[in-house]
Amino acid sequence: MKYTYKDLPGSVKRLEVEFSQVEFSKYWETVHSEAVKEVEIKGFRKGTAPVEMASAALDKDKVFSEAATRAIRETLKEITNEKGWEIVDQPKINIEEKADGFIFKIDLVVFPEIKLGNYKKLAKNVFFEKTEVVGTDEEVKEAIDWILNSRAKLVRSVNPAKTGDVVDIVYKGKQDQFVLGSSHIEADGCEHCAAEDKGSKEHKHDKSDWIDKKIVGHKECEEFDGIKLVSIFVRELPEMTDALAAELGKFKTVDEMKTSIKDGIQKEKEIKENEKKRIILLEKIVKDSKLDIPQVMIEKTLAGMIEEYKAYFSAKGAAPAKFGGQGSVSDGKNEDELKEKLRPEAEKNVASNLVLYRISKDEKLEPSSDEIEAESNKFLAAMRPDMVAKIDPERVHNYSYDIVKNKKVFDFLEKIK
Repeated sequence: MKYTYKDLPGSVKRLEVEFSQVEFSKYWETVHSEAVKEVEIKGFRKGTAPVEMASAALDKDKVFSEAATRAIRETLKEITNEKGWEIVDQPKINIEEKADGFIFKIDLVVFPEIKLGNYKKLAKNVFFEKTEVVGTDEEVKEAIDWILNSRAKLVRSVNPAKTGDVVDIVYKGKQDQFVLGSSHIEADGCEHCAAEDKGSKEHKHDKSDWIDKKIVGHKECEEFDGIKLVSIFVRELPEMTDALAAELGKFKTVDEMKTSIKDGIQKEKEIKENEKKRIILLEKIVKDSKLDIPQVMIEKTLAGMIEEYKAYFSAKGAAPAKFGGQGSVSDGKNEDELKEKLRPEAEKNVASNLVLYRISKDEKLEPSSDEIEAESNKFLAAMRPDMVAKIDPERVHNYSYDIVKNKKVFDFLEKIK
């Protein structure tokens, strides 16, 4: 057996493997020998008929196909081991017969060669400049206001409703409760609706279209414009005291709690700033690298993104968001549109994963089995028990591998001096 190959775009290797009649005959004879033992001929027990008779009854095309399959499988294993290629898609095979043997023409999509640029220099430049972030007094105030609002008591009001009050209403036969100014319930006869045919296309609404503006100024038990205002509540906020601070987090004083909140805000900002630098660095590394990405890797990533998109809406018990104004992503046409919209992101994800993989290999940052198992357990612990049984263990393993790998790579890059 001898072979030649040439490189094609998309990390494809076009192989030509040549077998002489003598070389191929060993595969033919093995398959033929096995096949004649399985032939059933009337008057003979299986495997006891004369070889000539059993051979004549065989489907020679099937024997040849199986012999070719074994020859290709064994040969590809030998070649890929020799070249260090990793096959990432089903090979495309064409067989040509010649006078003294056969030529197998095989298009083989392999894991791409990744030529990294100077990623260490890039990392040093990105992380060298430190960005100072702090929690501001205004942000602390917003956090405390949120805490107080979350502990507010609703007190019945006899005054006219105003923005910020909580109201109970009956509208179009349905009872609802919401904070005035945040309902997003569309009022009948909105200007946008009147200007358009509702069945023709979607239109956006602003606050002037919401039902809230009709309620403001009315009192409890009033009925108007098809709305019954059942009740009005004002939000009574507690006072922020040392006692409340102690109850919230075992702080001794309000000032101590404010300091803790400010430190937490600063830490969160630092994490976000660092994440932003990681994204910038990864984009620079990809741009500085040479990649010949197989199309099949992009398509597989794209298919996974589509499935996650569908699963997200399915879990919420809703149809996926509309695309192109009509139908859902489950429609063939609109799924194709969604694929094209997501394709640039899929290409970016594949390129990013490839360079991170290459760095992890070059710098010996491969995740250990214990690290992968710990991350997998963490991932599964955050899921609902009924969902754990449905998830593919291989997907969990691959996800956990990527999480640990990426963290180790970025931790390494951040420490470069």
